[in-house]
Amino acid sequence: MEYKQEYKIKLVSKEFLNSDTCYLGFECPGIANTAKPGQFVNISAGTQFLKRPFGIASTDKDNGIFYIGVKVVGKGTREISDFETGALFDCLGPLGNGFVFGDYENIILTGGGTGVFPINFAYECLTSQGKTVEVCEGFRDARQVILNKPGYVLTTDAGDIGIKGTVIAGLDTIDIADTSKTLVCCVGPIPMMKAVAAWAEAKGMKCFVSMEQRMGCGVGICLCCTVKVKDDGPDGFKNVRCCKEGPVFDSREVVW
Repeated sequence: MEYKQEYKIKLVSKEFLNSDTCYLGFECPGIANTAKPGQFVNISAGTQFLKRPFGIASTDKDNGIFYIGVKVVGKGTREISDFETGALFDCLGPLGNGFVFGDYENIILTGGGTGVFPINFAYECLTSQGKTVEVCEGFRDARQVILNKPGYVLTTDAGDIGIKGTVIAGLDTIDIADTSKTLVCCVGPIPMMKAVAAWAEAKGMKCFVSMEQRMGCGVGICLCCTVKVKDDGPDGFKNVRCCKEGPVFDSREVVW
């Protein structure tokens, strides 16, 4: 999808969801009106040279606002989270290919960590279309739980809230009437996505995963966000750009 464009965006809302993760809203009708679930934006990070990529968490088309979640893990994300409303940023987006839901009757969305942000966007879009959606989210413990809605299947490694265990324990509680008509979409840490992909494939369900690689340019030039996918060549794989050919891939194509 070739919607990407450079914008000057304004921070219009800011909310901390826990001690190290904030939810930011930016005014930018161009992105709010064209973004698709699974796409991301590259946003300037204060004094840092490179922009930082963030999955789009929600859009408000009526007011021209899009939302992202920022977990503070380094200087760039710290600087972004420190800004107050009214601050201006440079932004490139929307970027990437996004999810393709097709005509599947049932969709299972699975998220872990900051992966719950793009999963939230997918949930909003799908439910607005009247799709049947199940959501399973996994976190380390209760303190890390964010954007969890009533009706979601919740798991924690610590077991201090929800089901004790990984998201697989949660997925096993979902009643799937027809696996051939069910699509699984997953965003989160690599080990989690690998496990979810294996779970879905064992049941004969198609699975899309969104690879969260480190990125530089976000538009396919710098080649620092490569993902190995299966190939018929002598090596059995090839490198593709997460920002350009992804970030969403068919799980069966990924070389884990």
